[in-house]
Amino acid sequence: MIAGAFACAAPSSASARELRLRYDVTVLGGVSLGEIEMKAMLDRTGYRIEIRSRPSGAAQLVGAAEQSGKVEGRWGRSGPEPRLYSANGSWRGRTYISELLYQRGLPTIRRQEPSNEDREAVPPELIRGTVDSLSGVAGMLKKVAEAESCDGSTAIYDGRRRSVAVMTSSAKVEVSDQGALNGRALNCGFTVRTIAGFRHDDDRQAAMRPLKGSVLIALREGGEFPLPLRFEVETRWFGTVAVQLARPPVAAD
Repeated sequence: MIAGAFACAAPSSASARELRLRYDVTVLGGVSLGEIEMKAMLDRTGYRIEIRSRPSGAAQLVGAAEQSGKVEGRWGRSGPEPRLYSANGSWRGRTYISELLYQRGLPTIRRQEPSNEDREAVPPELIRGTVDSLSGVAGMLKKVAEAESCDGSTAIYDGRRRSVAVMTSSAKVEVSDQGALNGRALNCGFTVRTIAGFRHDDDRQAAMRPLKGSVLIALREGGEFPLPLRFEVETRWFGTVAVQLARPPVAAD
């Protein structure tokens, strides 16, 4: 979920270059949990996003390992339309791999390791029309680029769980400690709630509890796409986690 929140969207062809961004991840109070690196290329017709998280310190102690995700897609009339999404990583020594292929708005599982035998099946009617988390946040940020608003909701499915993300515009602010990204920014609040795909042994009430957070997004001029500067979110393992842009974005190799 943390990784998914750092996709970006482009309002014009002027933004059609691949950028590399790096974020530091900490528990509020300053204890490091690692870093997130993202590469993104977006233009008028489509998008490509690749993201990788590298845990350290406390995150490694509870079993987290490097995770990555990648998506490519296009913009449709109602928002992002992913073509292929993949993710892999490990948790407590167990490797996870997911690959979703999208055809006419319907995601189908091309590869899933381990299988979903330990989970309740997500009903088919809750799968059609969903997107992956990277595409969902990309679509939201495209809306920020076009309307300076993040209000809306997104149906998310990752091959295992079905969730709903709801975004709400909070306030426009001025930032002055971000170097080249100084200027106007938009604060957005959000909640993410899982509604299906629970493990058979889950505490259903706890698993359905919405996770709340906020994101500060730099509003840029001249057709440049908006950039997330700082992100805070509740997690089930570490309390509230902060993700801060570590340095200005650079062109990817």
